[in-house]
Amino acid sequence: MGLPELKDKIRNQLDLADERVLRIVSSVFDNYLNEVVSYDALGNPLTVLEYHNKVEEGLDDIKYNRIISKEDLLKEMQEWDNE
Repeated sequence: MGLPELKDKIRNQLDLADERVLRIVSSVFDNYLNEVVSYDALGNPLTVLEYHNKVEEGLDDIKYNRIISKEDLLKEMQEWDNE
């Protein structure tokens, strides 16, 4: 069973679920979304949701050309040494 089929199966099961099952599923998602899955450059923990948001920010930076070339970054870093 692939991902699309699994999602459809779960959607169908949720439509038939009672409140107890929905609370259990909600709790599982809450725990999953609050689980630390990575760390940022400063060592701060990132949850799944925070990690996803960081990835989206990075993709937006690329989309809107908010990037710097390696060469320009190296020049900028050399200027830091002169400060």
